[in-house]
Amino acid sequence: MGVEELRDAVGGICMTEEMKKAVIDNVRKRTEASGGIQEKQKIQKIQKNKNGKTVRSAKKQTGRREKAGSGWKYLAAAAVLLLVVGAAAVPVRAFVNSLVRERMEEMPQEEKSAYVETVEEAAVAADGFSRAYTEQEKARYQELAQKYQEGVFPESALPQVKSEEEAAGYEFCYLVPEATFCLPERELTDEELLEIIDFTVKRDYAYTEAYEQEHAEEIEAKEAKEQEAIAGNVESGGITEQQAIEIAREKLADIFGMTGEGYEQNSYYNEPEEGRRAGRADYCVNWTNYISHKYYYFNIDAQDGHLISATYSGEDVHREARILTTEEAQERIPQLQIAAAEVMDSKVGVPYDKVYVYYLCYEDGSTGSHGRFYFAGSDGNAYGIGLTWDGLLFEIEEQDISGLQDGMERELWNGETYDKATVVFQEMS
Repeated sequence: MGVEELRDAVGGICMTEEMKKAVIDNVRKRTEASGGIQEKQKIQKIQKNKNGKTVRSAKKQTGRREKAGSGWKYLAAAAVLLLVVGAAAVPVRAFVNSLVRERMEEMPQEEKSAYVETVEEAAVAADGFSRAYTEQEKARYQELAQKYQEGVFPESALPQVKSEEEAAGYEFCYLVPEATFCLPERELTDEELLEIIDFTVKRDYAYTEAYEQEHAEEIEAKEAKEQEAIAGNVESGGITEQQAIEIAREKLADIFGMTGEGYEQNSYYNEPEEGRRAGRADYCVNWTNYISHKYYYFNIDAQDGHLISATYSGEDVHREARILTTEEAQERIPQLQIAAAEVMDSKVGVPYDKVYVYYLCYEDGSTGSHGRFYFAGSDGNAYGIGLTWDGLLFEIEEQDISGLQDGMERELWNGETYDKATVVFQEMS
């Protein structure tokens, strides 16, 4: 599987190029070493925090296609599964809400150590589920995640077991070696969903605290190096990190209508890399809610402060997105083009000469979950506007489209086999 194929494989997950790059790099390294990918019912979302650590949060089973009764299934599970857990999901000071923060800080050391062992004993890098959440459970999870942040906590703890034989004695538990939530076939109760939320938050908090303590000198050195790079960038005429944060904050409100209230705000500096935006540095500024799994990511050019990308990733995006037939997608493209042009004109404000549509067509006649419209200027630069087929905006991204060609073939891993797809990349009138 080549890098382009991997990029398309993770393209169904609404994440920034920085996030996609982390997936691609990890999958490429693993596949080169092992010669293949083996998928299980697991997936994780990723992001990068200020210390540059890979971040994860447990999510449900997914694949590429959606069939009757199967729910949302386009999150490239095989690719995301193979991320290395370099650190856990929740920075130690990440909780804006004092009630949750107090709950984490009051955990006895013995309980924290037990959660750290849970992570270390797992044989895989991402949580799995014995079955996918139902649509009702997805909606209730989000409602309960909000209540959890407001101080509604479970009465009991999620049972943890060490073997499948032991798990057989429980209707609802967490199988530690397989990192799998064993769910009952019936609908989960509110208490059980709260126990899942509480378990993942406590576990990731405890593991991150241990990681930061163990690697304190390394983290401090990395931060010092980052500040040195930022100082050099400012001396050469670039913007400061605080300026980038303010620019991103304005974009958060303008593009997504959000204030960031109730979210943890973080930022870090990306030094120039070979082949990456012609060696230009940028700041990644993000607002995250680790409990409800909602993420807003912005990449701001470190020299002139222009928007490189803005991405929203949340359960509602995946829940609302649908995979269509090619014919259905083609019918929606004209209206979506109008919506994308409105975003380009009102949110980006960069002139363009040509407009292209990009999406994938699979052998069974289906498309991916979304399309992109590229608005290209005379200088060859382009911005991609990503919309689900139902018109939900999830990404604005500056991109080089010189390598895109209509009719290019792709082979995308769906967790079990490779699906063949053809690129549709056509200029619009």
